[in-house]
Amino acid sequence: MTLRFSLVGGILVGAIAVPALACDLPKLPVIPATDQIGDQVPAVTAATSAYFEGMRVYADCIAADLAAAGGDAAPASVKAVLVARSRVAVAEAEAIQKLFQERIGAGQAATPGSEDALRKYIEGIASGTPDYDAMTEEWARTARQQLGFLRPSAANGGAIQSIEFVGTDNEGRNIFQVQQEKGALNARIALDAEGKIEFAMLRPAPAPGERRPTATIPRRH
Repeated sequence: MTLRFSLVGGILVGAIAVPALACDLPKLPVIPATDQIGDQVPAVTAATSAYFEGMRVYADCIAADLAAAGGDAAPASVKAVLVARSRVAVAEAEAIQKLFQERIGAGQAATPGSEDALRKYIEGIASGTPDYDAMTEEWARTARQQLGFLRPSAANGGAIQSIEFVGTDNEGRNIFQVQQEKGALNARIALDAEGKIEFAMLRPAPAPGERRPTATIPRRH
């Protein structure tokens, strides 16, 4: 599941200053080591998806608490506590996402047609004329809204040199690394039963040598 911990694309992004005074974090999923997964993939995937759904509920809860505390007018001390709690939740979700990808997602196979669909999607975004007929109606609306934001990074990278499948997330979305002439993209894509794009996410990949913060799973209190 691609979260917009945008991930993390994130559920709690934008909830950086929201409260969590009466909200409970969801139960952590148990994700066994790769050599111990066996036939547990469906069960682990379901548990992980339930965890991220719980995080969505958590985000809604802290947003409601913020409103109850006065919204933007909430006391600074309350906001400070909620900032810390929100960051803990984001870090935890990122860590779970990473663990799932390493232990389960990397062992899955790409959806047939997903690589070709991704290539055409990126090329369409870069040119400013994506093929909306190759998308579901819902995603076509989203793509139109995102076009102005996504086009610079897709176009500035230049022609696609390679697309490498690296696994699936816990919602079954295909994860690819896209190498371009002048840059790289981290991409996720999902197709519906008719082969149409129902989800796609493009993000500039870290530059060589660039380091990003490492997320760890916080302890429950």
